[in-house]
Amino acid sequence: MRQLILFLSKYRNTLLLIVLIGLSLFRHTKKNPVAEHRINSMGFGTIAGIQNSLNSWKGYWALKSVNEELARENAALRASIYGGNKPAFQTNEAYDYIPAQVIEYSYNKRNNYMLLNVGSFEGIKPGMGVISAQGWIGTVVETSKNFSSIIPLLHSKGSIGARIPGKGLGELYWEGSDYRSAELFDVQREHPPMSGDTVYSFTRASVAPPVVAGLVESATQNPEDLTWIAKVNLSHDFANMTWVYVCRLHQQESLDSLNHPTL
Repeated sequence: MRQLILFLSKYRNTLLLIVLIGLSLFRHTKKNPVAEHRINSMGFGTIAGIQNSLNSWKGYWALKSVNEELARENAALRASIYGGNKPAFQTNEAYDYIPAQVIEYSYNKRNNYMLLNVGSFEGIKPGMGVISAQGWIGTVVETSKNFSSIIPLLHSKGSIGARIPGKGLGELYWEGSDYRSAELFDVQREHPPMSGDTVYSFTRASVAPPVVAGLVESATQNPEDLTWIAKVNLSHDFANMTWVYVCRLHQQESLDSLNHPTL
């Protein structure tokens, strides 16, 4: 569709000339002044309509380019913030934040999915974490040259390690009912979660830095082992997916070479 719009925009003058010539030939075959007036009116309306449509679409794509540029700038800003002002529980490694547009997704299935418009060409690899300005999204599982497939938190295999500062670790898991909330399991009984506590993602450094995942709404104790289970209201609205960021560790290639040494 975009190629069609670009083609029409590039050759609009030629197309308008063809329309004018066609209308002129048609007009000269008519001797009736009333018919001539109608044709003139129709010709003006047609030309104006075509030009207005082209301008509208050009404006749309121009605005889209502006949004893409803002996303890139925001990604650079986030990288600088994380690079110089890390939370105490975050590693000392810095990340690149690669902006990506969500081109397809679901949120009301048991195993939801997400597709991004970036892939191996941009350096995306399976295992990289995906976040938004609001919080944790999911993990890259497969890439092609220009696209990536994501397992979001809203998936039976999308659980992640999570942490409430000062209260230890747990596992954040979505049970498949409400896309707005998840369960935090295995919080030590000595540290009961409280309503309003912030829950952060806690993954390997190669995946992503800790980011907000949600806020605790309530908590109950597991009668079997007395650990705590907390209901967490997710910080990201999974029903409204537009732009996200793929996290890439600066030293990832060095880590890969250590994990897979050349023999």
